[in-house]
Amino acid sequence: MNASKDTDTPARTRFRADDRDRSRSPLRPWLLLLLLAALIALLASRPELRRDAAASARSAVFDGLNIAPRRIYAWRLWLAGLDDSALGRRWASAVERAGADPIVLGERYRDTHRFAPDTIEARVYRTTLERGRQLALRVTRTDDDRDRLYASVEHRSDGDADWSTVASLPTDGTRRRIMAEADGDYRVVLQPELAADVAFTLAAATGGSLAFPVEGAAERDIGSGFGAPRDGGTRDHHGVDIFAARGTPVRAVADGRVRTGTEGIGGNHVWLSSGMLGIGGARYYYAHLDAFEVESGDSVAAGDVLGTVGNTGNARTTPPHLHFGIYLSGGPVDPAPFLGPPPRLPAQ
Repeated sequence: MNASKDTDTPARTRFRADDRDRSRSPLRPWLLLLLLAALIALLASRPELRRDAAASARSAVFDGLNIAPRRIYAWRLWLAGLDDSALGRRWASAVERAGADPIVLGERYRDTHRFAPDTIEARVYRTTLERGRQLALRVTRTDDDRDRLYASVEHRSDGDADWSTVASLPTDGTRRRIMAEADGDYRVVLQPELAADVAFTLAAATGGSLAFPVEGAAERDIGSGFGAPRDGGTRDHHGVDIFAARGTPVRAVADGRVRTGTEGIGGNHVWLSSGMLGIGGARYYYAHLDAFEVESGDSVAAGDVLGTVGNTGNARTTPPHLHFGIYLSGGPVDPAPFLGPPPRLPAQ
């Protein structure tokens, strides 16, 4: 046995060595170099692609590190020794000055403004959002785009003194949607570089981030809100009740996987789990259904019918309605701010 083992070992070693030699093909590095050279040549010959790639990289870095692009410019002023000059100090305090008297954003808002090269100012727009509301924005440059304009969305929770960056904004007319991850104040900040001549149009609107889960329903059909006492005050209502005729279709508010059940106070109910493969995202609870249109384990897309409105479970003595709940990592949250018509931007 030992002799056989000793004889077999060099063969296996040679086999592995041969595999390694074959895997180290001399063509691979040359192919990688050719691909890299082709990419560099493409970016060199297409300035618009180079600008787009640089802008995408900057946005990814800024958003990932939660840094406003204008803060990078402030660091550049510091490196140039201009931060302590009269111009540098005035530029650095421009957002604070504008934020002391911000422009209030309504449900729909549109503004056009020009930053003249002989002025040092910023523009600050502010609104208050509940968790789940959505802010739609579009910033469009109306000048020749020679100078930089920094645009960002910032958030401040109740009681906080400092603002944190939520996202940087494109200024090429691209629509951007921001969902409020927490209650509090949100502001849009626009500021150009020193001596810049910049003109822009801002369009903004607020609305719901989820479509109504009951076909044809609206906010007026919510009859019982989140947090209302239940069972003599022994528990709270962890959702909203949306009243509709028996048999009205109930639809998925997100892509995900479903699990159905018939027990408990919810009667016929569906859990819809969003996220990759139904893992890691929000969970939506549909209760008191009259009938199912899906089975446990099904994958669904937003808008698919899950079942129909009923009054099963502990709702047998009430009119037909859907109990709809949203559960995030911290537990149940009020669904009402999430629901409603989506934001509709004013026309250009």
